[in-house]
Amino acid sequence: MLGQTEQIPIRLLGVPRWNASAQAYFPAKGLVLIAALLLAPGETLTRQAAAALLWENASQERALGNLRQLLLRLQQASGTEEPAILVNKNDIVAGPLAHRSDLAQFLLSIRSGEMEQQREGLLAVSGELLENIDVSGEQFYLWLVSERHRLKSLFFATFAQLLEDTTRFGGRAALSIASIGDRALRLEPDREETYRNLMSAYARTGDHEASERVFESLGRWLQSEGRPHEPATLALRRRLKGYVADNDSFNLPVEQPSRVKPRVAFVQPTSFDGKPATVVVRAFIEDVANTLVRYRTFTVLSSYSSFAATSDGNGELYKSLRADYQVRTTVFDDMRLSIVLLEESSGEIVWSLEVVLNERQIHAAFRLLSKQVAAALAERVERRQIENDRHHDSSAYLHFLSGQQLIRGKCDLPLLRRARAEFRKALDLDPSMAVARARIAQTLQLEWLMLGGSDPHLLHRANAEAKVSTEIDPALGIGHWMCAVVALYQRHFDISAEKFIEAEALAPNSADLLIQHADALAHFGQQEEAWTRFQSAIDLNPLAPDIYWWAGASIAMKREEYSTAVELCSRMENDESALRILTVSHSLNGDLEMAKQYGRRLQENYPEMTARQLSLLSPNRDPAVNEKFYQAYRLAGIK
Repeated sequence: MLGQTEQIPIRLLGVPRWNASAQAYFPAKGLVLIAALLLAPGETLTRQAAAALLWENASQERALGNLRQLLLRLQQASGTEEPAILVNKNDIVAGPLAHRSDLAQFLLSIRSGEMEQQREGLLAVSGELLENIDVSGEQFYLWLVSERHRLKSLFFATFAQLLEDTTRFGGRAALSIASIGDRALRLEPDREETYRNLMSAYARTGDHEASERVFESLGRWLQSEGRPHEPATLALRRRLKGYVADNDSFNLPVEQPSRVKPRVAFVQPTSFDGKPATVVVRAFIEDVANTLVRYRTFTVLSSYSSFAATSDGNGELYKSLRADYQVRTTVFDDMRLSIVLLEESSGEIVWSLEVVLNERQIHAAFRLLSKQVAAALAERVERRQIENDRHHDSSAYLHFLSGQQLIRGKCDLPLLRRARAEFRKALDLDPSMAVARARIAQTLQLEWLMLGGSDPHLLHRANAEAKVSTEIDPALGIGHWMCAVVALYQRHFDISAEKFIEAEALAPNSADLLIQHADALAHFGQQEEAWTRFQSAIDLNPLAPDIYWWAGASIAMKREEYSTAVELCSRMENDESALRILTVSHSLNGDLEMAKQYGRRLQENYPEMTARQLSLLSPNRDPAVNEKFYQAYRLAGIK
């Protein structure tokens, strides 16, 4: 790693030091010469230019003589295997050892465009160029001031861009923010723009407390200096406070049931032909029952007794359980489980769910699904106890339906915002409408995507809405589906995969969910499974809206079937949302003329986004996929 003294033989940023050998003393002018070479065009200076910079007040003959002695000292100190400088007739060039200095590594990292290299480059900066160096001569002073200003400008421009790129998707990056922020504040402690950069970065990750701490730290500094905040800082804080207020509005009061605790009995699971289920299924149902014992609003009878009671032929033992609800499990082929919740007094099916426990999924999904089924059962039993006291406004449902009609799989920004307004109206009338919360999350996530992924606050709001939706109704598949989608775009791949499993268990035949899960699997690197789910979704929705064809084209592109990707895009009513797919697919398919046409349209929509930023919009687990997309954008003429 950069920034570690033992691996940086020459330090030119901060107090200059020569660590390349055990030599006790090294001439300061030698370090100045190395810095000047690294900062010169082509890393080359003529002997005359170097001598004039270092010995401005000496005659040319004496200055050149001093330079010859200095070059000899440098060559002796660094050796011949890895010299600090190279002398070529009248020119002096930076050598391999100079390229291992902190200054060279910083300049190299800035040019690389790679976030990790840039972060390491910033961490290598321990101060200004050649701190505490003896300044003699006007020419040297002007050169030093100019180069310090240039390097600072490079540092802070890279610092601001790196913070934005690191937190663009709202993921957690607190350690990275803190480390490079510390370097920036050490370099220029009174630069208020640095504090604003840090406040915004923490807010983009959702850590508003850290953002506020940065503001308070700035306030203490300004107070000690007797200065007020800049207007831009106060305006930024007001805007960030607005995001906090939005998130606070998601904390809903929890209804507290006050009725007598109902008793829930799990009957022994059976196959559809009436035979006892396998040991695995029995263990799964027992796990669900055991998970439910933590709930205080109802009582779960021991599965040992309830299983034994249901095997009693005349039913007398079961009657002795005095159950209010019965959970019945039927097993079909391929380990497909149908779980229903029955009210004993009426025989009414209150709730039902299908779960698939196949060998491929069981290791990862067994515990997860048991928790989800338990949570859904608990929510339904609790809701059953209080729903008689709850008033639902029918007009709220009408607003919800209006919102659904506006989106209907279309990728249109004005329609998304109108739909969100309808869902908000539904929530104003009925705050417990979980599905409206989930749909708001969907509109926010789609808006984030259509705006080029530049506003992580939209993702945070989408995540908050989706989580509240699952808290209101844990059995609602779309809530878990939206949690999964947001986690995917925040690069939390494992969380996303788990949430998609939960959502699919709750809504196994939802075409909308299948298409989103298919898209996610492609991002996880499971292209064949993704394509299978895409085909299943189209089978359920053959006259599909644009978003289905967009997802299918994205999957085909990742399978390197570029002609198929282009053909699927042609089925869309409006190809604006597919411009990235079309640009990359044509480019990688060798049709550069078409790629450049779509690339120009893409740049018109996102004029400030580079090829690198466009490639990073796709949340792929494998970075090599993004690198391929980056090269495709470059071939299409995007810089």
